[in-house]
Amino acid sequence: MSALGSVTGLPTWHPPREVLEIAELVLSGAIEAVPAPIAVPEEHAAAEGLVLEDAEGTPVAVLRRSGAEPAVVQFESLRVFTHGPVRSARRDRLQVRAELAQSAAGVLVVPVQSMLGTATVEAVLARAAASGRALLWLAVFGAGRPSALPAAGLWRAVREISEQATESGLHSVAVPVAVPLPAGTDPADDAALITAVAHAFAGTEAVEVADQPIDPAGPSAHPAFARERDRAVPPPNRRGVTVFFTGLSGSGKSTVAKAFADELAERSPRTVSLLDGDEVRRMLSAGLGFSRADRDLNIRRIGFVATEVNRHGGIAICAPIAPFAQTRAQVRADVEEVGDFVLIHISTPLAECERRDRKGLYAKARRGEIPEFTGISSPYEVPVDADLRLDTSTVNPAEAVAAVWDLLAARGYLEN
Repeated sequence: MSALGSVTGLPTWHPPREVLEIAELVLSGAIEAVPAPIAVPEEHAAAEGLVLEDAEGTPVAVLRRSGAEPAVVQFESLRVFTHGPVRSARRDRLQVRAELAQSAAGVLVVPVQSMLGTATVEAVLARAAASGRALLWLAVFGAGRPSALPAAGLWRAVREISEQATESGLHSVAVPVAVPLPAGTDPADDAALITAVAHAFAGTEAVEVADQPIDPAGPSAHPAFARERDRAVPPPNRRGVTVFFTGLSGSGKSTVAKAFADELAERSPRTVSLLDGDEVRRMLSAGLGFSRADRDLNIRRIGFVATEVNRHGGIAICAPIAPFAQTRAQVRADVEEVGDFVLIHISTPLAECERRDRKGLYAKARRGEIPEFTGISSPYEVPVDADLRLDTSTVNPAEAVAAVWDLLAARGYLEN
């Protein structure tokens, strides 16, 4: 029976990025066990297993849980993982061990999570040369792990300094590996996990794990990292930014968003894309309903498009209701991998939104004709991280647009 055939009947789950990263590390042998409990969807809590899908919807692994909470989690591979940043740079531990086996003196493992200075790199090279050890550079990135560089930029810089180490003639073996490791909540546990991964890849008792140096992004940055920093973080007036309006239906967020987009078109040379809630639902999210899962998916799709706009230096203006803090946070995290995120809460009171109610939606919700309607039968989680709050019952659209313009101008996004 094929791997897929053996899991017929199991529910599928499109898990958060960190779950896929942990699954990949376990299956590649980089870690032996799941480092923290995995929260599965409530509707699948009693299932004997879940088929995990990657970002493209491809089944890649099975998650099985056993025992009392916290359950013991095991993974089974269905096919090779093919999605995620710097895919070709990720390695199986046996492959890495084979490359390092020729080093009789052992291995110096250097986990790199962010910018390294020239002095730090030179000190590492001298340390390895003095001991005669091979060098294993780990470019460590993953969900929730902060870094001054995106995963691809971090990998290119690490690969470059690894190649320089080999070309110098002082190190016969220098191996770079990309490691997708989600950040742990406790710094000590996170450091211990990185050390465990280092030992798993090195595969020898003679392993020394260097401290995880993180140098400030400044003049001291090693040229390999400085180039990637300049590439990844252009000045604000050339950087992609998502202006994300959130608020109740009828709050005025679409009106302000559209007016702000028009203002940008007239006064700024920046490329602008408007992703308005109703239009997006017709063109991007047709077929979705209004359950929490469908509403979350609608927002995630908006965030995906905004991220691609930002990746190419454009401004994305979004105006969904986006009632749930967790979904907004996920969109923010996705956007901030390639650009900046500005959250604007249109805080118009519910009573005023109901009074406007041009489409009669609130009236229908009050009669029970529309289930899970935000503000009536489904909650709106007020953002605590908004960059700006605007109540359109006290400010007119022109004043609201001016406030948004002033905010973005103050941050440098609108300079010519």
